[in-house]
Amino acid sequence: MAMLERDYVLRLIQLLAQAVARIFGLKRAGKLEEALEAVGLTLDEIFGTLRITLDAIDPQTASMLLADRERLEAYALLTAEEASILELMGDAARAQSGYIRALSLYLEMVIREPKIDEEASAAIAGLRGKVDEDTLPPRYRDALGSRQSGGTL
Repeated sequence: MAMLERDYVLRLIQLLAQAVARIFGLKRAGKLEEALEAVGLTLDEIFGTLRITLDAIDPQTASMLLADRERLEAYALLTAEEASILELMGDAARAQSGYIRALSLYLEMVIREPKIDEEASAAIAGLRGKVDEDTLPPRYRDALGSRQSGGTL
């Protein structure tokens, strides 16, 4: 890994860790509007103007645009957090849509590279409990099936 790329990944990890800690704190304090805003600001900081495009396209295309795994995982994580906040706010429909999108983004990581880290595996497992898997496109049901038959999910 080139030094510049490594520095970028380290900066992304640090920024994401700080943002997630802040978002969790706001959620615990019941400041859901602020938590939702913090998710949006973090998405804007990481993805800039690309965020508008990412939010408007399907997960497979978003995965192609986010060429590196770290950015894809960050987008999936923040999408799941946004859905969690929406669920706490009582917006079940938007939360469910967000959970499906987040799971689909994580599964794009699996499709791209079957061996994923424990955090991503745990996120997938948690999201599976929030989503009716029958509503997923065949591409993602197949990815779940292949992971399950391999004993990793």
